[in-house]
Amino acid sequence: MADVPGFDYDRILQACPVVLGMTETSPEDVFSRLFDALAAMGSLPADLCEPARAAVNAREAAGCTALANGIAIPHGYMDEVKVPVVAIGVHVRGVDCSSIDGQPTRIFILLLNRKGSRDHIRFLAAVNRRLIIPEVRAAILVAQTREEVLRLLAG
Repeated sequence: MADVPGFDYDRILQACPVVLGMTETSPEDVFSRLFDALAAMGSLPADLCEPARAAVNAREAAGCTALANGIAIPHGYMDEVKVPVVAIGVHVRGVDCSSIDGQPTRIFILLLNRKGSRDHIRFLAAVNRRLIIPEVRAAILVAQTREEVLRLLAG
């Protein structure tokens, strides 16, 4: 994705926390844990976590972001976010997120983007090229480290 000026998929991935072994029982609790991870890593200032959570919840209220194959990409938009901010969560058993195939969601890609920017579309296209591969999804589910997950998503 280096051909898009100012957009760097690998840099976005390297700045994101990865939370493995999640056991939360609701989508909202999963999102909260991912926001906590963003703040702890310094990827999102702590004072922006609540507005970001509200933005993601508003988007979820407009329509579920759970896809098929155990993947959800909850996202929201904020003027304060200059580049896409991402957190990745991998759930042990999966959470009912009303996915289109009815399967529990186990891989969460939380995405925040600046209003009006198209970078989230570029990011989603790049991450989807990896997540459509069944072997990549399977490897993410058993990954033991952040680095393994990021390597799998980077391709």
